[in-house]
Amino acid sequence: MATHAQLFPALQGEHSPPGRPPLTYLDTATTALTPLAVIDAIAETLARGGSAGRSIHTLGLGATQRYEHARAAVAEHIGGAAAELVFVSSATEGLNLIAEGWARPRLGPGDELCVSVAEHHSNLLPWRRACERRGARLVVIPCDERGDLDLNALRSRLNHRTRLLTITHVSNVTGAETSVPEVAQLLAASPAADALLVVDGSQAIPHRSVDVARLGCDVYVFSGHKAYGPAGVGAVWARPERWRETQPLLVGGGMVNLVSAERVDYAEGPARFEAGTRNVAGAVGLATALRFLAKHHDPRRELAQLSAAERALAKIPGVRILGAPRRRTGALSFVVDGVHAHDVGTVLDSHGVAVRAGHHCAQPLLQHLGVSAAVRASFGLYNDNADVERLAAAVAEVARTMGRARGPT
Repeated sequence: MATHAQLFPALQGEHSPPGRPPLTYLDTATTALTPLAVIDAIAETLARGGSAGRSIHTLGLGATQRYEHARAAVAEHIGGAAAELVFVSSATEGLNLIAEGWARPRLGPGDELCVSVAEHHSNLLPWRRACERRGARLVVIPCDERGDLDLNALRSRLNHRTRLLTITHVSNVTGAETSVPEVAQLLAASPAADALLVVDGSQAIPHRSVDVARLGCDVYVFSGHKAYGPAGVGAVWARPERWRETQPLLVGGGMVNLVSAERVDYAEGPARFEAGTRNVAGAVGLATALRFLAKHHDPRRELAQLSAAERALAKIPGVRILGAPRRRTGALSFVVDGVHAHDVGTVLDSHGVAVRAGHHCAQPLLQHLGVSAAVRASFGLYNDNADVERLAAAVAEVARTMGRARGPT
């Protein structure tokens, strides 16, 4: 029986440069490697041809059928209905869609929009821009000393002027997982009970079973490439009444019923928000990736690896792990005293260990944690205990030879 690593072409030896050590890929939080099953599904879709929602010939109808089947499969994976799910090019586009199509028309001077300090820039900048354009106020909710969302601070900042609250389900820096149902209940009991609750689920989808009905949010957004699917596709789920309140971000072909010189009648349902040629291969690839994920994901195995990595790194002198959340999911970040994160990442790469180094598109959170850059190790279906050992050994060498905690030379 094939191991998980054998299902990913990028991990096979023929793809490694000559003389390089075997690849230990610990950068899934940036982009997961693509399994052969997804590559094959995309290739088959492209080979079949056709344009979804356009031509009524055999190829066109086939493409439409594959696209809508993919929509239904992706929606089912998160406990939603096909009519509630819109395909986008990325989580970034999806968040901009809600910011420009729902929030901006409703914001005015004196209104407030709440975000957590832990947000990826993709779930911060769209809301900041909407507030700037409408004269509204952006309210940033801090994390507590562990790196979890500070619920007491959130409770104190919600008021009758709050129009929207947006949070990340799982932090892309610390791996801190937020209890969305708890936040939803807190919001419902506050003076801001009518505010929209938007969740960025990009880091949660690869690691957690998601049921949007149980979460209690209004909108859930995620990308495909972090969940073993292709880049260039993502999804937005929203309650039907919220979609009816939202204006399309993009306008053009395929999202209208009637256009004349005098007026336009936009289509209803997901098509209203999917202007342009549909990304059939991307949608099929995402649906295939989520089926692959559901089949192979073992949360206990993944948690054991993450916990082992945390213990191993914590034992290395001069290494500091960022945050100690009550529930860490998928990733952890750390700094080596006296060594810049980019240097750590470069040395690890020479050992074949691929990690992310930098500010992780989450500068406010890193500033909140007292650093400007960090190294992140994130885990996927293809990782095993040997990968944890390689990571720890490479980091220990960096700390010993380059860090402030190094011994006598």
